[in-house]
Amino acid sequence: MIKGFIYDVFCGENASGNPCGVVMLDSWLDDTALLQIATRLAQPVTAFVIADHFDAVNGSVKAMEDVGINSEAEADSGAYLIRWFSQTGEINLCGHGSLGAGAAIAEHWGDNLAQLRCKYGNLTVARFDQRYQIELPAWQAQYVELAELSVNLDASPQEVFTTRDLVVVVNSEEDVVNFVPDYSSLADIDPYHAFIVTAQGAPDEYVLRYFAPKIGIPEDIATGSAHCSLAPYWFDRLKADTLNVRQVSSGGGAFRVKKSGSESVLLSSFVKKRAEIDLF
Repeated sequence: MIKGFIYDVFCGENASGNPCGVVMLDSWLDDTALLQIATRLAQPVTAFVIADHFDAVNGSVKAMEDVGINSEAEADSGAYLIRWFSQTGEINLCGHGSLGAGAAIAEHWGDNLAQLRCKYGNLTVARFDQRYQIELPAWQAQYVELAELSVNLDASPQEVFTTRDLVVVVNSEEDVVNFVPDYSSLADIDPYHAFIVTAQGAPDEYVLRYFAPKIGIPEDIATGSAHCSLAPYWFDRLKADTLNVRQVSSGGGAFRVKKSGSESVLLSSFVKKRAEIDLF
């Protein structure tokens, strides 16, 4: 029996977090089957995980290479292969899906420290008491002029920069909350993955909203990968190594980000299991 699990990730006192599906497999199914399962679970993202224990080395290496994952590094008992699917297709990185997978691995496979191997590199998820922490890459900003971009924005931006995403910094939390997205223009922001609007909140905090209609997510509730783009910017601007973050979406997300050298960000939050579903 293959089971699906639903987790709420990035929860807080006033934040319900972002739901994700997690499915733990013995081996990869084909992409059509993975997409069908993601559609059936009907979550913003579903993470698919298989153990990479190298007890059968050739088979494990093949499992990695079949989906384009680099198999150069020797795996250990806490290593897992991971892929993420929205309801429209595979996506390249998902922070909340990774933390949900880490929670499932800790609960069902007993690993409190999970090395997640994907096509785009390796991620580490660790459990500390009730919080889960993930190390994410820190993306460096390239500054641009909003006039160069075909995005309608009512609020006057302070700065505009790009990473994988297109990020607009506005004057206040109120500007972020009141931003009215034009989904048709946001769906056509190639080559960028998503659109983020952000501002400072409290002195030790920033806030954001995250839009990705291009990949079937009009507005995300709580987004881990957004902090690959945002945390390095706000660390520098606020002269801080640790910051609190709120995603001011309909459900809300609560995060803590911490600087980890120049190339990575430590992101932590709470994860709660909501449901368990028999798939087949």
